[in-house]
Amino acid sequence: MYSNIAFAITLLGIFSIFELSKGNQKFSLIKYHFLARLILLTAGSFFDYLELAGYEIPYYREIFKVITAVLFVNMLFLIVVKKLPKLVIGVEIFFTLYFIIQFANGFHLPNIKDGVLLNKPNLSQIIFIGAYIFLAVSATIYNGLQLLTNKNFTINLYELKIKRWVLSYIIGLLVLAFINLLLFISLSKHTFVIYDDSMINSFIHRFLFILFVLFRPKFLDDDKYYISFSQTLTKKNGLAFQDFEFIFYSNHYYLQPDANIEDLALKLNVSKNELSNFLRDKIEENFNELLNKNRVEYLKELLKAKKYESFTIEALSEMAGFNNRRSMYNAFNKYIGQTPTEFIQSLK
Repeated sequence: MYSNIAFAITLLGIFSIFELSKGNQKFSLIKYHFLARLILLTAGSFFDYLELAGYEIPYYREIFKVITAVLFVNMLFLIVVKKLPKLVIGVEIFFTLYFIIQFANGFHLPNIKDGVLLNKPNLSQIIFIGAYIFLAVSATIYNGLQLLTNKNFTINLYELKIKRWVLSYIIGLLVLAFINLLLFISLSKHTFVIYDDSMINSFIHRFLFILFVLFRPKFLDDDKYYISFSQTLTKKNGLAFQDFEFIFYSNHYYLQPDANIEDLALKLNVSKNELSNFLRDKIEENFNELLNKNRVEYLKELLKAKKYESFTIEALSEMAGFNNRRSMYNAFNKYIGQTPTEFIQSLK
């Protein structure tokens, strides 16, 4: 029976990969994560099928679990803080190397088969695995708290949807992990039995994740921050003009009242100095000049469209991203050579 389930999930995984990849091949970071998870899930199910058919493949479960954990943590940091901290990379490398060494010495992750706990780890291995799980959960909670407290992440409707969805994803995974921990403890101590095989647990997780992807929210397919797969493979160091243009102009970043160079650098995944150098060399303006010039141009277009007939100058000024009347008047006079009132008179 298990082999049939493994084969069925393999086919379902293949279908999900094609469904996720259909149509436009421009993927968001989240969809790349889905694709990688689906590939690992499908390959793991196929290897399960081969093992159940008598073809043993050593360590594939351990390898896939380590890769999946690293993949998930990295996705969270890239979505929430827009970069991978060096500390996180260092910790991941350390734990991965440790697991490789342990695997070379014959270590297998513990699992339950027919109600019997197999590959029971020794004390040092329990401590290490516990530390690994603790750090993964801590990274998940940290990013969840960042989503709750970081106001810069709720600038537009799309990011607000992403925030809510990722929070739901995090909460769901934490609840699932807690339930699995309780089940594992109860099974290992025979306090009560719902199922007596870790493979059933794996099948349930894989099936739920496939359903999660297949019935994902529609807005994930309309990602505003997509990049093509070829761009991901060929991405160069430094800030590309098209990335800056997309965030600053296409997404109207300059209209945000709290726009600042530190926040923009974070969104572009570069340092403040890199962004400053880019503006100096490629745009030939500093950040504040570029910000005010584009706000003035936007305000000028609003006035040309006679929006002043429905809104006050102060309201139009706020629409253009200015924080106060004085800064708007100073910028407008600097770049247009007139006050907004004089500009309106010139249009009549």
